[in-house]
Amino acid sequence: MPRPLSSRFLPLVACALAIVPFASSGTRAIAAPASQAVPQEATGPALTADERAALLSRLDALKAKHPSLSANFSEERSSHLLKQPVVSKGTIAFQSPNKFRRELTGSSPSLTISNGKVLWLYYPNFKEAELYTLGQRAMFDDAMAALTAGLNFGQVEKYYKLEAYNLGGKGYRVVLTPKKSNLKRIVQQLVVFLDPDLNVNETTLTLPKGDRVLTHYSDSNRKDLSASTFEFTPPKDANISRPLGK
Repeated sequence: MPRPLSSRFLPLVACALAIVPFASSGTRAIAAPASQAVPQEATGPALTADERAALLSRLDALKAKHPSLSANFSEERSSHLLKQPVVSKGTIAFQSPNKFRRELTGSSPSLTISNGKVLWLYYPNFKEAELYTLGQRAMFDDAMAALTAGLNFGQVEKYYKLEAYNLGGKGYRVVLTPKKSNLKRIVQQLVVFLDPDLNVNETTLTLPKGDRVLTHYSDSNRKDLSASTFEFTPPKDANISRPLGK
């Protein structure tokens, strides 16, 4: 039985840099109880509407100056079905407005990559590749648009209710709660921690059933990326499927 779209793309949505998480390694991400969430009162004062607008303006200016971004990440997925969290590592790259690449390393590697027109999911251990053409399914395209909004904060308020908190000299805590019903089926809440230079250094993704994915980012780099970074040609021996049809 094929996996539903919501489970296929949890590794994407969790990126914000991540909304990238959906289930890339084949291990379901099941979140920790809500009681483990960071309490609002411990995160510093909330930004006013004008301060939020100023923060988004700074992020827009940074994106315009440096449209590309790459980083390493370490991800921890907690589950009430597992005795220990599942930890994985990899790299992520993004180029405004809608190109991204997420590569998971280790014993269960995977690649999620999009050039803005098509999206590939590739699982080297199984020689399986899934191809998705963008612009065919409203739910899928909304998820992709919301993903890139979470990755670069472009049009973020179209898809999310945004709250932000000043962490003093440590940066900001931004809480994104989906507005649209189809996105709510994939994401319950995304919390993004920005350092003083507005780099994303941590995200916490909470899924609709309370599943939780914690991601730490390091070695962020805003150098330009080549077009080939976001292109993929599957190996000749790969089995290619099109879950959404042609």
